[in-house]
Amino acid sequence: MWKVAPTRLEGMCTAILRSAGASGDDARLVADHLVDNDLLGHHSHGVIRLWDYIEAARRGDLIPGARPRIVNETPTTAQIDGGWALGQVVATFATGLAIEKARAAGVSVVTVRRVKHIGRLGRYAEQVAGEGLVSMIFTNGGGHGINQAPFRGTERKLCSNPIAMSVPSGLAGPFLLDMATSVAAEGKVRMYRARGTATPAGWILDSGGNPSTDPEDFAAGGALLPLGRDEGHKGYALAFMVELLAGVMSGGGISGDPARSFSNDSMIVVIDPALFVPMAELKERSAILTEHLKDTLLADDSQPVLYPGEPEAEARSANRGRDIELPEPVRQQFLSMLRRFSLPVAD
Repeated sequence: MWKVAPTRLEGMCTAILRSAGASGDDARLVADHLVDNDLLGHHSHGVIRLWDYIEAARRGDLIPGARPRIVNETPTTAQIDGGWALGQVVATFATGLAIEKARAAGVSVVTVRRVKHIGRLGRYAEQVAGEGLVSMIFTNGGGHGINQAPFRGTERKLCSNPIAMSVPSGLAGPFLLDMATSVAAEGKVRMYRARGTATPAGWILDSGGNPSTDPEDFAAGGALLPLGRDEGHKGYALAFMVELLAGVMSGGGISGDPARSFSNDSMIVVIDPALFVPMAELKERSAILTEHLKDTLLADDSQPVLYPGEPEAEARSANRGRDIELPEPVRQQFLSMLRRFSLPVAD
């Protein structure tokens, strides 16, 4: 394993992104997103993604210096064309616009199309909750990035199509849901592959439609199963609805449309909870709910009941200042990128 300080890792990411054509501010924003995900233990959306971004920029599929633009707007809505800019830059802009509109009108809906990988949806849900607002976010793959089989199917037909939601809390972190509609995010399988270890049973099929725990089988054309496994119709139905909300409603791509390229087309919904309940009451009643759930006989005394978002809050506190551990293949990718841009290479 490669142990590296977060500040050093963030500096390398920033330098690589700037060399690829990003502005200083954009490079630092993306680097902060990637490293923060690793600190939270969400390595599937951490610096392992940087190689993909740089390769996409080399091919011309991603334009690091591009800027998002608003193509249609009302007081409560906006449609954003990402211009194939860095995904985190576009999504942060879109989330900020949704926050601004919800503050003024009470509710907002912002869609995004023509944008590459935007990273962990929870980061944008946290951005909204930090402003005392409620969020719902839906994201698809724009018709590409296909990796999930439909319920009762065995072939790749859908993307992982994640969903995020957040509500402010008076606790260490907001109430936060961030999940793929497949049984696990594609990036988690990628991490198992980088580590050379088996995936949990029930995650993937091989290219012949057979259950597998070998991440190489997934990389060779296998598929992720929908959330729910035996009850996978639930995850499949969620993935289907995300295609409609994020893909169709944004004017972006949908699975089955070969004319589209990979894009994290998204819909961001932001609500001011003060329209319905005072913030003090929201926090008080959500605390009652949380304590009610935590006050239970545990199946395993070492595994307490957590509120959604508590693992991220705990990890952010516990891992502050600690080195990040990454698989050796990720280190080799960094060395390759540093050499490509003639940047200093250190062990």
